[in-house]
Amino acid sequence: MEKNANSKESEMMFYQPLPAEVRVTLAQHSLLSGSTQSNEKKLEDRFLMSYIQPRTSVIPEELTAQFKKNYPLRVGRPAKENKKTRTRKKALTSIEKRKLGLHKLPKTEIKYKACAPLHQLWVEYMENFLELENSTKAANKDLLYQRIAKADYHGCLLMVTRSKCPSYIGAKGIIVLETKNTFQIICEDDQLRILPKRDSVFTFNVSRWTFTLFGNHMNIRPSERAARKFKSKPTIDL
Repeated sequence: MEKNANSKESEMMFYQPLPAEVRVTLAQHSLLSGSTQSNEKKLEDRFLMSYIQPRTSVIPEELTAQFKKNYPLRVGRPAKENKKTRTRKKALTSIEKRKLGLHKLPKTEIKYKACAPLHQLWVEYMENFLELENSTKAANKDLLYQRIAKADYHGCLLMVTRSKCPSYIGAKGIIVLETKNTFQIICEDDQLRILPKRDSVFTFNVSRWTFTLFGNHMNIRPSERAARKFKSKPTIDL
């Protein structure tokens, strides 16, 4: 019991209220420090105004309002407006094109006389494309062979000279459509015939030159053949 009483007395001795004189001096000191800080701030504002005002045409009230504003260091990006996405029209697939019959030609409406101007245009195209006057005189004719393999044959007057099917031999007409495996020609009797490239040999004339095409070397789509590199191969006899 004596120990507890002694501890309480020591606590009372440790925690004692401040004297009145000390509290008065602390209050006076805080008032003086606050007044000095406010005075310093006023002096700073006056100095800034006296320095900036003669150098600018801004009204002092607007200038003080500008000082009070908060300017963020990081500028936020404006929200993007939702633009309407353009919907692209889907192209027809090869299966849809076949169902619509876009690769088929009418058998009775195409006339041979109507295709004759197309053949004349094709002859002019081949003369310029092959450059026969120069390429036929060259020692190396690989460039000529490459151009013959890559040429477009729509409008060519073609004739079958050899074939494993005898009924195709002697067929002659202007090519109106070329596919991967066939030449579709319009004959002089206005009949549309389909000639397979496989196991057939064709001939055509450009000016005074006659050329021979081996169908087994032409089993490629026309669009792919124009960009393909051909290697020299020996001719395959039927």
